[in-house]
Amino acid sequence: MTLTLPSFAKINWTLEILGKRPDGYHEVRTLLQTVSAADELTFELAERGIVIHCDHPEVPCDETNLVHRAARLFGDFTGVGKGVRIRITKRLPVAAGLGGGSSNAAVTLLALQKLWNVRVAPRDMFNLGAKLGADVPFFLIGGTCLGVGRGDEIYPLADINEEFLLLVNAGVAVPTRDVYANLPPELTNARPVIKMPLSLEAAYAAIARPGATVPLINDLEKPVLARHPSLIRIKRRLKHAGARGVLMSGSGSTIFAIFDSAEARDGAESDLSEAGWRRLRARTLSRTEYLRLLSQ
Repeated sequence: MTLTLPSFAKINWTLEILGKRPDGYHEVRTLLQTVSAADELTFELAERGIVIHCDHPEVPCDETNLVHRAARLFGDFTGVGKGVRIRITKRLPVAAGLGGGSSNAAVTLLALQKLWNVRVAPRDMFNLGAKLGADVPFFLIGGTCLGVGRGDEIYPLADINEEFLLLVNAGVAVPTRDVYANLPPELTNARPVIKMPLSLEAAYAAIARPGATVPLINDLEKPVLARHPSLIRIKRRLKHAGARGVLMSGSGSTIFAIFDSAEARDGAESDLSEAGWRRLRARTLSRTEYLRLLSQ
């Protein structure tokens, strides 16, 4: 039996760091969104073992790969004595703030239910996802969601619809661990989390008004851009090209831009072609569409 599924990317409409938690992690509030840019994963049933193949030279194929860890964790939890061969066709940039590895892991959990013919309760699936990484639970449901805690506590929201997105990556790998290890002091003070950040209150208001623009904010953007000036140039070029909104996604390094038409987006993509930056056209995926595409 063989199963091939897309593994979609995400962007963060908002990402705020509210301080250091007692467990050493950072308390975050983030508005997450699945988008149409995607890797592709193919799963083939095997008698035993987990074998990973990937066409990207920077992606490990051993036990350190998050997909391998997801398959091992799922097998240990369910007790299924079966194996799997997984081929990852990498179309998303690596260490780029798009959640590619987390998405791959979540899709692996979903796919193995079908491949191994075993059902796991949603609560248990979310717990397994949280053990793998903060973004993994989000990719189990997709659409527009609020992430709190470490970002792994996920609450579905009304879907935001933006048809004309452009994702731009300069080829700079920004490991999430390094970003959080070098945050400025004002984002790492241990302090109680008392209320919802104002940006999310504004975001809720925007979601409630069709056609309104969601406010864009990312507390990680300033320190990352300071270390990688090429990202500043990308933002400037996209704004100059007429983007309605421009922001770094997650911990970087991908910059996403919102345009009002396909013509405006395509013109911006063409304008950036000589820079050598990688460019991906995308649109938002609603929760319904996301889950439908993963259930085929």
